[in-house]
Amino acid sequence: MPWYAILAPFVGAIALEVVSWYLLRTRLDKPQYQKLLKSVGYWVITVLMVLVGALGALFLFWGRLEVWQLFIAGAAFPTLFKKLVSAFITDQTKLGASEAPSPLRDYFRFG
Repeated sequence: MPWYAILAPFVGAIALEVVSWYLLRTRLDKPQYQKLLKSVGYWVITVLMVLVGALGALFLFWGRLEVWQLFIAGAAFPTLFKKLVSAFITDQTKLGASEAPSPLRDYFRFG
């Protein structure tokens, strides 16, 4: 494997995040998205997802996939994880004050 194959899943995971924000571009002026853009916790989670996705792809597929396939695996790994987690996040009806902001919950709900 060439040395640059290590970078492929990281670039794939970053590309996934860029595409996610591109898809949200028409909603970024809404208050809940403005809160996310300013939330340190949200960006920490985003960076961790990129790292975990890329490292997970490297761990599972190193030596078994071509470089372009590692790129795709780097993008797919965080996507699968997000979908798995979002399946367990439920929206509960609340009476009274709105729920406290949660960068972790919002990352999986909006992403």
